[in-house]
Amino acid sequence: MKSFSTTLVFIPVLTIVAASEISDIYKKGLGNSDCTNIHLTDRYTLHATCTNPGYGTSKDFSLNLNECFANYLGTLNHTPNGGFGGSCSPCTTSGTELVCECQVGEGHGTRYNAVDLGDWNTIQLSDGKLSCSDTSGVEKRAKSKEARFFIA
Repeated sequence: MKSFSTTLVFIPVLTIVAASEISDIYKKGLGNSDCTNIHLTDRYTLHATCTNPGYGTSKDFSLNLNECFANYLGTLNHTPNGGFGGSCSPCTTSGTELVCECQVGEGHGTRYNAVDLGDWNTIQLSDGKLSCSDTSGVEKRAKSKEARFFIA
């Protein structure tokens, strides 16, 4: 009888662990996904050939990065529908790194930016598509300081 009651105690724990593992299978950040051929087209559209999480098949994915980043005083920031492309160019990729020159402000020149799209799961591969991840925990700094990613 003791082994039966012990088993009942562990069933909820196993259920929680299994549920969290299943959600991870279907949602991956670009940095921890099996992706190749990562490049930009049309200046700001990210393309990658990735193994589709949960399915194990290879598929081509694309995402307009204007939906994910903004230019804040010459620094790229993870911001939904930021439209950084209006003030940053040229942009290139090297692996998962996005490299751009962004305008600091009128008459203040440009600033070199290199953002790893794999950091902090900025770009997610889930539900069969690439998308911008949630921006909770991302901070913008005062005008006198450089804007950077910040995870709370």
